[in-house]
Amino acid sequence: MEESRAVVRTEIINFLLEQQNKDGSWGFSPGKAGVIEPTAYALMSLASEDRGREAVERGLVFLRRTQTARGAWAVSTQDSEEAPWATALAGLALINFRGNQEVCLSAAEFILDSFGRMPRHWVLQAADWMRSLDASYVEENLRGWKWSPDTANWVEPTAYAVLYLKSFMQSSAGTHVAGVLARARNALRNTRMREVLTEAESLLSRRMCKEGGWNYGNSSVLGIDLRPYPLTTALVLIALQGPCSNQECHKSLMYLREVVLAERSALALCLVALCFDLYRLKTEPLIQTLADLYEETQFFQNIKTSALALLVMQSVKGQNVFLLRNS
Repeated sequence: MEESRAVVRTEIINFLLEQQNKDGSWGFSPGKAGVIEPTAYALMSLASEDRGREAVERGLVFLRRTQTARGAWAVSTQDSEEAPWATALAGLALINFRGNQEVCLSAAEFILDSFGRMPRHWVLQAADWMRSLDASYVEENLRGWKWSPDTANWVEPTAYAVLYLKSFMQSSAGTHVAGVLARARNALRNTRMREVLTEAESLLSRRMCKEGGWNYGNSSVLGIDLRPYPLTTALVLIALQGPCSNQECHKSLMYLREVVLAERSALALCLVALCFDLYRLKTEPLIQTLADLYEETQFFQNIKTSALALLVMQSVKGQNVFLLRNS
């Protein structure tokens, strides 16, 4: 069993190295133009592999070169619209490499500036204002992040942004900031980040489905309860990681444990395995299922899934890339 997994790991590393584009990026599948999401995951997975050093350096150069003046990234090399969720993933890929402090700082500031409410017609805005005059009023249109500007807030982009901002605060905690003014700005920014994270986590908490876990957007529509999905649930729990002392966490982990063994999506299994590792739950059955799926399908040569599978194999050795030290 260990030998077969070692073969799978070697084949995945070879595949990732072979499929890097000349500009240092990766697409979702072989021969496709560079996209930030698979590029970020490929960099995260190859960062601890000796054979991946040259590819990682070229990937880092690509990310630094494609960051916009506002500190953001577009979704792909063929797109020009800045995306907070893609920026969060690029930041997560860069944050553990030296020399990227300013790059990561500008990414964090762009993500903070992109934090907002769902667009609402002026009639609904007026209704919200009138309701707010009642002492029992509870704000329902909490701020979060979107896939695209001027659209609804969604669970996945919000989870990516939360995870990046937490990682950024952790990485910058020990950074020396010279000068009184610089220290004051740093303190104000950290205060703002904490306030943003509190509201964003509240949004995610309210979006939890009735049976635990998360759907892609709301937990119900027109009075109908929506079902959760393993992939989104695992991603949110990774973003919310910490002592599992709240009801949402317990309920959602129970949901994942009940449904994951019937899951046949390699992508979902990867995220659930990384989530379980963070919460110190058993991952062995999931890793074996992933290895079996690879032998059957080679993950259909999907670069994002392959990179995440490599991250799962690394987590077994205590190298979970999503672990926050203060969680």
